[in-house]
Amino acid sequence: ETAVDDSASTTEEPTLGIYAAADCEQAIGAKVCDMVLKDQNDEFWRLYDLKGKVIVLDFSAMWCAPCQNAAATVQQTQNDYESQGFNYITVLIDDPTADTVELEEVQSWADDYGIQTTSVLQGSRDLIDSSAIEGYPVSSWPTFVFIDRELNVHWGIYGFNEEYIRTMIEKML
Repeated sequence: ETAVDDSASTTEEPTLGIYAAADCEQAIGAKVCDMVLKDQNDEFWRLYDLKGKVIVLDFSAMWCAPCQNAAATVQQTQNDYESQGFNYITVLIDDPTADTVELEEVQSWADDYGIQTTSVLQGSRDLIDSSAIEGYPVSSWPTFVFIDRELNVHWGIYGFNEEYIRTMIEKML
């Protein structure tokens, strides 16, 4: 994969996945690699478009009970911090049968959990390849990655703890 050229203007559809560049990796303190996925509206979503915002990436599996608990808090968390420049982004890695996530499934997830003003993304296991420098180190569900306004990885946690997540968001805002 190649780095995204921010100055390029093209009508071609972007390639889905992580865009590795020489100056990025998914490690704490590093600039995060750009990522392009499709959201619940079947539109392209790009991580670097959120530069200037505090971001939480929630890597979840649809079959995971703690992930479902986290999903039930997404819209309220987004509502509480959105005006301060915050985005809570859910990246669904597995469908209910641990298979590839399809559009209908991200739409169902968003509908089931009332997620209306932020993105639920169609992810895949390709995003969590920790053997590759650009892969996210997901080893349990859910995994949260906190990204600061300059697109640097600030912190990450495994498992769902709403109080801790809100504390981290407030520190970063």
